[in-house]
Amino acid sequence: MISWLLSNRAGVAGSLAAGLVLAIALVAIAARNVEQARPVFLGLATLAGATFVLLVGLLVEQRRRARGGPIGARDVAGREAVEESLRRSEATSRAFLESASESIVVADAAGRIVLVNARTETMFGYARAELVGQPVEVLIPAPLRERHVAHRGTYTAAPRIRSMGRGLDLAGLKKDGTEFPVEVSLSYVETDEGMRAIAFVTDISERVSFQRAARQADKLAALGTLSAGIAHEINNPIGIISSRVELMMLEAEEEGLPAEVRKDLEVILRHARRVATITQGLLSFARQSSGTRGPVNLNQVAEEIVQLARKDMGRARVEVTLKLAATMPVFVADANAIGQVLLNLLTNARGAMPEGGEITIETSHLAAARSVRLAVRDTGSGIPPEILPKIFDPFFTTKLEGTGLGLSISHGIVQDHHGTVDVRSEIGKGTTFTLTFPLDAAPEV
Repeated sequence: MISWLLSNRAGVAGSLAAGLVLAIALVAIAARNVEQARPVFLGLATLAGATFVLLVGLLVEQRRRARGGPIGARDVAGREAVEESLRRSEATSRAFLESASESIVVADAAGRIVLVNARTETMFGYARAELVGQPVEVLIPAPLRERHVAHRGTYTAAPRIRSMGRGLDLAGLKKDGTEFPVEVSLSYVETDEGMRAIAFVTDISERVSFQRAARQADKLAALGTLSAGIAHEINNPIGIISSRVELMMLEAEEEGLPAEVRKDLEVILRHARRVATITQGLLSFARQSSGTRGPVNLNQVAEEIVQLARKDMGRARVEVTLKLAATMPVFVADANAIGQVLLNLLTNARGAMPEGGEITIETSHLAAARSVRLAVRDTGSGIPPEILPKIFDPFFTTKLEGTGLGLSISHGIVQDHHGTVDVRSEIGKGTTFTLTFPLDAAPEV
């Protein structure tokens, strides 16, 4: 063993240096939290100390061999102590690697994965053995792989520490085919086997979701203010127009005016009433809810709305099933507004099933999160992925007769109650809207 160390001391030193660089990279991860950083620095001190002891031991032993001196028991004991220290340092470094909160992927110059940590397995859904030896592009969505190969070649030719694709939308690919947004930082280390590229991958799905919700809230707030002003300006004249047309229709009937005139008046009245409906929708969108709040039970709201809509659903050959939680705590809300949201979701679900289908309404109590949940699931045609981000935008609709305000108003009502809306849809299989309301949110004053 000692002769191997002497003959390969340069390789040992290089490997240890590589270990130190990797450990320093881990410090960059852990340094985001002071408490996490402290044990990292202690581990580095241990590794550095072991490296120093080993190198000194190698030099001393080399000098003794040059002089022809024998290796005594004390030398053997010292060597064993150094080896034990190295084993402990390696275990510490491995522990830091495995406990990192980010995915760490190490690849060789050819782009083949040589090392991953536990977070990589959970983030991408692969077992470690499935990834080692594979090209890193297996973790990248197919449309981006060809471009990534070119970027990888450029990086290999001139490696450096940097963030990858700052300002770009980067995505990772799970084993099941799911794509998710990521941020990637790159580093590298030179080893006896060649350059190793180290990628630190962070799943930013939650952050992107929060940012999208914040942008949506800001947009809806601005549009709400504008909508209220427009609706008030339109409401009065359209009311006058509707009233005058109704009187003209009565006079036309009494005086026996031609059928074409009466038909034209009916068209004018129908469209005037449509404008009035739109203005009322704008006012509802701006107002969101009446502000009258009290204890609300989601089970009771679901039962009342289903009873109200059951006839229309039956005529459309849509079966509605209730799956209500056995015990459901009340929360402070505007019962009419929550009912309006549920009725709108049922109407949309019915529209997505022109040939009939099934709607399931399910309630649940999330005791740990102190919240209640209402889910509306249909077996309709589903929402295309390119449309899904737009469904809450005011005036966005795919229906010929729709105003595009229903889901915007519903989204505003849920937000007004400090709740959240989650939408999951799959083409040909249906859509699920999930509303979550906190039990302890302070009511609006």
